[in-house]
Amino acid sequence: MDEERFLATHLVYERRSNQRQRILEWFAEEVNPNVSDGETFDILSVGCGGGHLDVPIASTLFDRAVRLRYTGLDPNVVECESFARLWRAAALDEAHLEVVAESFEDFRASRSFDLIHFVHCLYYMPEPAAALERARQLLSPQGRLVVFQAPRGALNELAGRFYDKQYGRPTLFSEDLGVLLDDWGWEYERQRIDASLEVSPLFGTDRETGLALRDFIVQVDGRRLPAFVQELVERYLTSIRVRDGEEFRIAHPVDVFVMRE
Repeated sequence: MDEERFLATHLVYERRSNQRQRILEWFAEEVNPNVSDGETFDILSVGCGGGHLDVPIASTLFDRAVRLRYTGLDPNVVECESFARLWRAAALDEAHLEVVAESFEDFRASRSFDLIHFVHCLYYMPEPAAALERARQLLSPQGRLVVFQAPRGALNELAGRFYDKQYGRPTLFSEDLGVLLDDWGWEYERQRIDASLEVSPLFGTDRETGLALRDFIVQVDGRRLPAFVQELVERYLTSIRVRDGEEFRIAHPVDVFVMRE
């Protein structure tokens, strides 16, 4: 997908998922900035996207009267522009924001960070293991590295088939990340956050919204796929849906890994 299609489908997807709210609740409960008076709490968000999660995270921490410096990093220029707009609208002028439109591989940091988080972005990186090692090197003393990674469930079995072909390598799901960290001997905490995706438009009359959901699930502009592939995707999604009253939902959990320096 091009950058504009990615952002448009991402917004549709997130509006119908309760996972983002669950992740935000996790940050509110688990991240308690422990800095001395006059010190700044430094956050690096890798793969920040359009800021729809990061701005609420920053607002929550800023409300605790913390001097905050927030760096958002994403190679998608359209998403970075969205992040900057949302930040201005949230009246966070007293907190410092830097949005960098480049990949983590190209990012050159001049300081260390108290919190570095990867929320659903390791899948897209050419060398996720190298990214994790570098992130750990950028942590300040007592800093935390937090990774939100999807498990290989029914929904991601489908997505992974497209990811693997698109990126030419196996997709790193949370089970694989756990194995990697165990092999390295890294100490970490792991927690499952349950969530679901409301997919009713895939099976109703709102075809445009349904196509946006489908495209973000497989990370491909499905309008360019052969008709028989589109049909196979929709049959698979039909097979894993669960009725919830008047809606259809698909399980959409995420695992959170926390590593400390």
